[in-house]
Amino acid sequence: MSNIRVFPAQTVQPWRAEALMAMTRADLAQTLGDNDVTEWLEAATACGLVEAQLRLGRMLLTGEGLPRDWQAAFACFLSASADGNAEAQNLLGRCYENGWGVAPDRAAARACYREAAEKGDFRGAHNHACALAAEGCVAGALHWFARAIGDAPEPTRRPMLEALATHTRCAIRAFARRELDCPPVARTGRSA
Repeated sequence: MSNIRVFPAQTVQPWRAEALMAMTRADLAQTLGDNDVTEWLEAATACGLVEAQLRLGRMLLTGEGLPRDWQAAFACFLSASADGNAEAQNLLGRCYENGWGVAPDRAAARACYREAAEKGDFRGAHNHACALAAEGCVAGALHWFARAIGDAPEPTRRPMLEALATHTRCAIRAFARRELDCPPVARTGRSA
C-alpha cells in the first residue's frame, strides 16, 4: 500500500517544485490559498510538503475543486503521515474506517487514531475515544474524550460535547453534560 504514488514524477513541473521549496511558510500559505492550485499542489505533494499533501488529500476526498479520487486522497494522507503528521494520521484512520481509497480495516483505523491522539491531534483523540467506547473501554474513552475536548478550539468544542451528551454510555453522557455546564474558566480557574 505504501508504494501508491499520487502523481508520477514525469507529470510534475520541476520549476513549480523548486519554487515551492524556496517559499517561506507565509508565501506557501498564500499560494495554497488560491482556488486554482492544482498544479502547485501536485508539485508540492511530489516534493513531500506535508501541508500540500493534506490540502490536496482533502480536496480529492471531498471533490472540492477536483474530481473525487479516494485512492489518491488516501495516498496523500499516507505520504503526509509518514513524516509523523498527526492530522494526516487521523485522516488516514478515517480512510481505513470508511473504506475511502483502501479496503476498510477497523484495526488499522484504530491504530491510526491512537497514534494521532498520542501526537496531540484533538480529532484523532476524539476518534480514538469513540473506538475505545465502542469496544466497551469507557475509562479509556473518557480519558481521550477529555483530551480531545481540552485541545479542541472553541468553535469545535461545543458541538463535540453536544454529540457526546447523547452517547449510549451513561458515563460519557454525564461527562459531556458536566463539561457543557462548566465553562473552561470555571473548570480551571483561569481564562482559556
